[in-house]
Amino acid sequence: MSHDQNNELLNRPGGNYLPVIVHDGVAYVSGQLPRRGEDLLCVGKVGAEVDLKTAQEAAAFCADLCLAAVSQTVGGDDNIVQVLRIVGYVASAPGFTQQSQVMNGASDRLVERLGDRGRHSRTSVGVAELPRGAPVELDMMVAVRSV
Repeated sequence: MSHDQNNELLNRPGGNYLPVIVHDGVAYVSGQLPRRGEDLLCVGKVGAEVDLKTAQEAAAFCADLCLAAVSQTVGGDDNIVQVLRIVGYVASAPGFTQQSQVMNGASDRLVERLGDRGRHSRTSVGVAELPRGAPVELDMMVAVRSV
């Protein structure tokens, strides 16, 4: 994805926080919902209103948003050294236990976009609710080159 395409994905924060903080060569990315502007791509709980495939696509889009935020902060994807860790939150219907499969959407996208630099450690968490009724939210830590 080009720098301009990354900028097109950027969403304004929904509160008094920064989308990315860089400290000692690590970019800490705030949680990203699967949204374009104010519009969520989908709404609801995974395993009820949202099926697994749609949730995986939403998680992949969240990964794109996280990378866009990092890329804009550090001057392009070339300054991304390694995705270190992602944490995926999945708004889960009762009995839904495939949170890790949902987050495979994000993991696969990171490797697709960055190759080995996209490989990472990961935690997938099922939650009762997410902001705005989103089905997924993703945050990440990324090693970056100083700019």
